[in-house]
Amino acid sequence: MINLNIIAEGSTEEAFVKNVLSGYFAPMGIYVYTRKIRTGWNKTGNKPAKGGVLKYSMFKNDINRWIESDRDKQNTYYTSMVDLYGFPKDNASPYSTDIQRIKNPYRKIEKLEEAIGRDINHSRFIPYVQLHEFEVFLLCEPHRLIQMYPERTRGVEKLTQEIDRMNPEEINEKPTTSPSKRIIKHVPEYGGQKAQVGPLIAEDIGLDKLRACCKHFNDWISKIENLIK
Repeated sequence: MINLNIIAEGSTEEAFVKNVLSGYFAPMGIYVYTRKIRTGWNKTGNKPAKGGVLKYSMFKNDINRWIESDRDKQNTYYTSMVDLYGFPKDNASPYSTDIQRIKNPYRKIEKLEEAIGRDINHSRFIPYVQLHEFEVFLLCEPHRLIQMYPERTRGVEKLTQEIDRMNPEEINEKPTTSPSKRIIKHVPEYGGQKAQVGPLIAEDIGLDKLRACCKHFNDWISKIENLIK
């Protein structure tokens, strides 16, 4: 039996892990737990504030905090599910200028994950950064949006035409053409419903399709599968 702790960027990723990945890995003997990144303290609610990667130190500290709290646990691994879109570029971040300049997105993400791995420096930590954000999953089969937004059929058709023959993982991280912004352009309602709707559509598309469509994501899932081997 293996325990896998996944630090998630936000509610969307957290729901996807709980609704899709946990059920997939459990029959293999890999039991998945997830929580959102702790970003500070919510004074109003008198509790930790969670979600988002505002600074790299928040991401790193929360991973290290989880590792430290589990220091006596055996067969426990750690990984992350955060977006390249908006990944911190502050002075403490391993997302260096040299890595940012790499044009090939797969080469870029490889180098970034290697740098994160060196920085966390824990033998059972598997760094994973999503190319370029969660919504690449929805762009694998954008027509699925119609099920949630039947009044936006024409908009979804335009979105489908817009990304025709594009690799979803290569759709960039520019403020107006990132995966989520492309969806919101044609389906404005999605902007306020991402955390609820995104995981539902990804679950509907199915893990097999997501893996076939998204090479980098598939590589991450394969690494986790190999833990049991």
